[in-house]
Amino acid sequence: MAQSLMVSAAMHVMAGPTELCDRCGASAKLGLVLPTGGQLAFCGHHANSYAETILAAAESVFLEMGFDWIGAAVEPVYVGTHRAAA
Repeated sequence: MAQSLMVSAAMHVMAGPTELCDRCGASAKLGLVLPTGGQLAFCGHHANSYAETILAAAESVFLEMGFDWIGAAVEPVYVGTHRAAA
């Protein structure tokens, strides 16, 4: 089991893309879990386009390692491989 630093389960870095963008079908760079339990995934373009909405709506955000998401400048990012169960 991989270890993660999770002070407050806000954002985590994942090793690589595991899903496709729910908006356009490209390789996802960001995944999120909503408070209701729903999950979404976005490519880099759409993740950056919807950054404010994602920060306001998501309970947890998962970033691909090396993805420079503009929303990460607002919230702390925790490095690890934790990923919510699908």
